Amino acid sequence: MTAGTVPDEVMAKFAGARLWACHQAPYLASAVFALTPALLEPSTDPDTGAWVPDPALAAFPANTAWVVHVDPATVLANPVERTGWWLLHQVGHLVRGHAARSPVRPALGSTGPTHAMGFEGQRDSAAHRWNQAADAEINDDLETEGLTGPDGVVSPRELGLPDNRTAEEYLSLLDVLDDALVRGGTSLSDAVDCGSAADGIERPWDRAGGGGLSELEREMLERSLAAGIQERATARSDVPGGWVRWAEARFRPRIDWRAQVGSLIRKGLAETSGRVDFSYRRPSRRAAAYGDFVTPAMTRPVPETALVLDTSGSVTAPVLERLVGEVTGIIDKVSGPGRRLRVLCCDTKAHPVQEIRKAAELRLVGGGGTDMRAGIEAAMQLRPAPDLVLVMTDGQTPWPERRPPAKVLVCLIGDDGQAPDWAARVRIPADVEEKER
Repeated sequence: MTAGTVPDEVMAKFAGARLWACHQAPYLASAVFALTPALLEPSTDPDTGAWVPDPALAAFPANTAWVVHVDPATVLANPVERTGWWLLHQVGHLVRGHAARSPVRPALGSTGPTHAMGFEGQRDSAAHRWNQAADAEINDDLETEGLTGPDGVVSPRELGLPDNRTAEEYLSLLDVLDDALVRGGTSLSDAVDCGSAADGIERPWDRAGGGGLSELEREMLERSLAAGIQERATARSDVPGGWVRWAEARFRPRIDWRAQVGSLIRKGLAETSGRVDFSYRRPSRRAAAYGDFVTPAMTRPVPETALVLDTSGSVTAPVLERLVGEVTGIIDKVSGPGRRLRVLCCDTKAHPVQEIRKAAELRLVGGGGTDMRAGIEAAMQLRPAPDLVLVMTDGQTPWPERRPPAKVLVCLIGDDGQAPDWAARVRIPADVEEKER
């Protein structure tokens, strides 16, 4: 085989995989053909010069412009069916918007494309877990079609998890399952890297392959795909339930914002409680070994949370009270019952802090203009300083130019407001309905 014929063979095999994928899931054919392949430089054996598959590219990682990155050695080593399975899998990440929904954010101060993964083998644990949860959302539908994934991908059925859940729900379930497995001496398998299509964080190879699809082209593709799935479902053609629900939600979006808020709060508090430090308030049990010296023990801090509440008048009091009730309930589940939540009502200025255990204790004050900068600044002046700041606002406000020292989660009420790039965000409907009991 000459070097000149190898790319032709690679692309011919990739084309075969694309046709296989369309035959297995014809309702996704337009999406599969919309993927733009980008042929990457192959890795070579240092001794023989032969091409070797790159493990980092085993999943044919895609980016949010619908460019799928193709490692030539991986294509040649894989059967057509496996490559086709990965194409269907990547379409799932892209169409279901996992990058936009991801709670993972670039690390503070990161400017390059390598902050999500060291790309020497150690990937960020939060990105790992979100990738696994997003995989679970996709793979139960593929399993419905009889398409079993390769080793290393999360299978809800094999793990004993329920089908037809969102990635946000699977994220919580996988956390609980992994804790149980670790106590038993095992753990979940390491997640494969599905690329920025799964978490929105740029990879080194994302700059290869050109522009892919524009935002307008992606919007038109998704609408066409959703309409086609709905037509098939109406005609009683076989379409997995997850895709039918996605098509319905595509025209009538119904994002489970409670699951998103819970996931992001859990992530922020877990990262904080995972930090440890030395403290002399509890001497080390090994202090006697050091004679007259008293040595400190390692401590795990209790995460501090503060809520900045937009009371400028653009959001009604009943909605705010109901949302605060939801958030206090979530924090109770994450941090334990009875924890106090510090709340700062804010219009153009921050009002005195209130410490509450439940929403009924909150007194809403304010009603002027809106400037969440004042509320966030006041939250950072609290002592002890918060580890996580929640901001509930309609987004019609100026924001600090720089990321505060604490993690910030912005709950945007309604459809019009915006949050800064450095904050995690969840959009909440303005007409919040009371949660069913």
